[in-house]
Amino acid sequence: MSPHALRGMAGGIALCAGVIWVTYALSPEATAEPVTIVEQEELEISEMMTALQEAGYYVSAEAPQEEPVVEEPQTEEMDPPTEEDSAAEEEALIDEDLPESVTVETVNVYSMTLSITSGTSSHDVANQLEQAKIIDSASDFLRYLERNNLAEKVRAGDFEVNSAMSYQDIANRIT
Repeated sequence: MSPHALRGMAGGIALCAGVIWVTYALSPEATAEPVTIVEQEELEISEMMTALQEAGYYVSAEAPQEEPVVEEPQTEEMDPPTEEDSAAEEEALIDEDLPESVTVETVNVYSMTLSITSGTSSHDVANQLEQAKIIDSASDFLRYLERNNLAEKVRAGDFEVNSAMSYQDIANRIT
């Protein structure tokens, strides 16, 4: 490489670095004032409910209809604690602080990065989603894809999906 070409390349790099620095220095994030965090006092449940109602939200204090409890058979082995056990303990602690007329319901949302390689069938994708608990039924999802002519349009890539998404949302993301 000639000295003139080398100097020209170095000058171009320096010019690009200068343009990037000026763009960053003049961006709104760089010139914005720091955000001040104001601490709030903790509210009692009745105060929270009143504040939510004043803000226009509907707050229900009546207990939902109880569903029948199905007990699982006990096993002789003790399983190590899982994340679900920790979540159940936290929920029990929360429930202790609440009045009897207020109930707390938790919903588990599963998420995953779905990796689809070239040549992967829509059947394989549906099975992966079902195994990760993103969808309830692989066959129902396949029927949805086929009904909407999307079964052959699944594309390769990495896609973020979660169990709160509908079949349509998932299909839109992966096709």
